[in-house]
Amino acid sequence: MVMYSPGKTTSYPDEPVANGLRYHFLGGGSEVGNVGIIIEGYKGDRLLIDYGLAPTDPPRYPDEAPKVTDAIITHSHIDHIGMVPWLSGAHRSNLHATPITVSLSELMWNDCHKVSRIEGYPLPWDKRDMDNALDSWKIHDFGEWVKHGNWQWRLHSAGHIPGAAMVEIDTDDLKVLISGDFDTRDSPLVSGAEAVDVDVLFVEGTYGGRNHPDKVQETERFLDKVREVVDRGGTALIPSFANGRGQDVLMTLHAAMPNLNVHYDGMGKTITKHHLENPDYLRDPKALEAAFKWAKRVSSKSDKKKALESDVIVTTSGMLNGGPSIWYLNRLRHESNNAILFMGYQASGSGGRQFQEEGRLPIFGNLTPVDLEWDTFDFSTHAGHDEIVKFAKQCGAKDVVVYHTDPDNARPPLVKALEENGHHVHQPKNGESHILQ
Repeated sequence: MVMYSPGKTTSYPDEPVANGLRYHFLGGGSEVGNVGIIIEGYKGDRLLIDYGLAPTDPPRYPDEAPKVTDAIITHSHIDHIGMVPWLSGAHRSNLHATPITVSLSELMWNDCHKVSRIEGYPLPWDKRDMDNALDSWKIHDFGEWVKHGNWQWRLHSAGHIPGAAMVEIDTDDLKVLISGDFDTRDSPLVSGAEAVDVDVLFVEGTYGGRNHPDKVQETERFLDKVREVVDRGGTALIPSFANGRGQDVLMTLHAAMPNLNVHYDGMGKTITKHHLENPDYLRDPKALEAAFKWAKRVSSKSDKKKALESDVIVTTSGMLNGGPSIWYLNRLRHESNNAILFMGYQASGSGGRQFQEEGRLPIFGNLTPVDLEWDTFDFSTHAGHDEIVKFAKQCGAKDVVVYHTDPDNARPPLVKALEENGHHVHQPKNGESHILQ
């Protein structure tokens, strides 16, 4: 177990805020993921935004959260929601999110708990805490103002994935926006985020210093590669994240090549059903429904064997860290006409990254060489460098706090660009408190 002693092992200071607005990163300040942000005012109002863990090997955990009555969760990815059950067990906090985030929380927590047991890494919460958390949810639609002491707050669409939210907080003295993971560009699943007029912007900088390729051109490049693999009699294995990326891939394939034989496997099948149950949070629910019905959903061993003869297999895990994608890869690796098409960045330490760098990866415990063609396509739904800079300017923020970013490579060029636009830029570190006036 990761041992926290509530109230004793947190990095958050005991002294009250004398003036202004204090922010403190429990995680995610100088790293990607693992997010937990405390915001507290001089009148004692306090909120926690997100409380996740980084599913690395070994996992990274945020600092222990101090006592909070209310926590707002921006979206359902595990690096933002993974530690929330601990809050319920330790502090009985009220939890706030959009309907899709709430509906997916049990699935994400169960998966996190399952993986922790399989991989043997410690988890500071158990199923009882998860049950408490599920009973603590309060659901909010975009634009709905919520009273919190002397403050009020509301959620705005963040793009990124269905139900992902930006958090606007009105403290009377300052208007604050916390972006969460966001993207201003439209994707097949969701429309892009729109700027909010604020004094302070907390903005994720995952893609600081990097711009995405033109979306239309990148989509065509992906479709051309799929055609190439299929025309030579091969199967394209597309490892995709269950929550967002897989659905984007299905919709893209269905719209462009409806005659393809596409099979869909993994947790994304269940997540898609949750998406479809919340059509107001989708850009084009009919298009998602059509693509989901079109793809052959894998639900048995015999279905898996049939999928091996298909044109395309879309499945988890998106970084080849176990899941059905490894099962398929183990069988497809023997035929050179097959290919692996990655739909985004492969993190350091992942099976996908090891394959890209070494031509081998762990398959059922054995380091296995794989001699297949592969390519990577940018289907990311994080804002790129230029989108972040433009968004901050459109928000009119005097102060910009750059978080959820690599401090050595991504943050420096982003900070420079933001400062050149006239923003006062803050570079937070985990475990440190700062005051905004």
